[in-house]
Amino acid sequence: MPTTIQLRIACDIVVIFFTSLFVITSLVMCVGVMREAMNQGLGVAGVFRLLPYALPNALSLAVPGTALFSVCCVYGRMSADNEFTAMQSVGISMLPAMWPAIVITTLLSIATVTLINVAFTWGFHGVQNVVLSSVEKIAYGVLQREHQYAHDPFSLRVREVHGKDLIDPSITIRRGSGPAITINARTATLRYDAPTESIEMSVTDGHAEVEGQASFYFPDTFTHVIPLNATPKYDLLTAHPSHMPMSDLPLASRAQSHDIVRRENEMAVHTGFDLLASRTERSSSAEALSRTRDLVASRQRLHRLATEMHRRWASGFTCFAMSMIGIPFGIRMKASDTMTTFGIVFLPTVLIYYPIFAATLDMAKDGRLPPQGVWIANLIFVFVGVLMMRRLVYKPA
Repeated sequence: MPTTIQLRIACDIVVIFFTSLFVITSLVMCVGVMREAMNQGLGVAGVFRLLPYALPNALSLAVPGTALFSVCCVYGRMSADNEFTAMQSVGISMLPAMWPAIVITTLLSIATVTLINVAFTWGFHGVQNVVLSSVEKIAYGVLQREHQYAHDPFSLRVREVHGKDLIDPSITIRRGSGPAITINARTATLRYDAPTESIEMSVTDGHAEVEGQASFYFPDTFTHVIPLNATPKYDLLTAHPSHMPMSDLPLASRAQSHDIVRRENEMAVHTGFDLLASRTERSSSAEALSRTRDLVASRQRLHRLATEMHRRWASGFTCFAMSMIGIPFGIRMKASDTMTTFGIVFLPTVLIYYPIFAATLDMAKDGRLPPQGVWIANLIFVFVGVLMMRRLVYKPA
């Protein structure tokens, strides 16, 4: 059973944490998400549709810093009020007083992993759908202000906008590796078609040119459909690892491993037949080089899939790693000025933790480091935090 002191410390941490989290998340959502969405012309209705999908990402970013702030506040104030000195004077160790923060930040870390998973999947696709459904409104708003708008796979320039009519539009449409289509016309209108997630562009009295191939004039109205959502149908071998549910990552890794074996066998068969037929020049043909590139890309994706699971867990446990540093630092500082303590603790976090985490993440994605390497920054902070706590417990200042 937790003691009275532990319950009081836990209560203080929880109260400060949720109060600070509400303030910080509100600022992030209002100043960051809402302001940017309004500037992009999303409109009030679009902003309110966007907020639920943006909330998990905002929370996952705010939790680690808020947990660090809460720990620094509570333990810094207790140290400044000589509460730890009083505990030690009656033979009570500081270690039990540290357990509430350790337990709370461990639970918060697990919750943050869940938030990250939700933000990367449901949140990402939700934001994408809201932006796509509002693309017509956004396009007209941007065109009225800047007279140009770009959204893969098309870009548009106009002389002016009269209601829904675009005057003297110049449209460029790119279709993957195919030739670009350029359309210049007298007027044009845009309409978003929700079922097909595409823009219907009605162009009147214009000239179209397919790059280096053909051109034609049309005095009447010509309608061209431009699909906006280029994301292929969800598949374990094609989905982006960052936007896959964590439950699918092991399955995708196995499927990717089988794909690599298949490609290696295919290359071995082609190479063997070329050697038997004395056609060694075909080993450097465009087809052979394409097979090599596909194999390299498949191996690269396997590294990303293997790293993604560790990345999400390590990102979530940033909360725990930061707090392990914050507990002894807050006690050592003996400052009731929590912002000073927070700033001093947060500085090494910014200058040490995130650069190490980013570097190990890139190396793991490239296969230069095992996927478990993304935990290096967390382990460094936890190790240093444990050493500092041990020194406080056994060699108090």
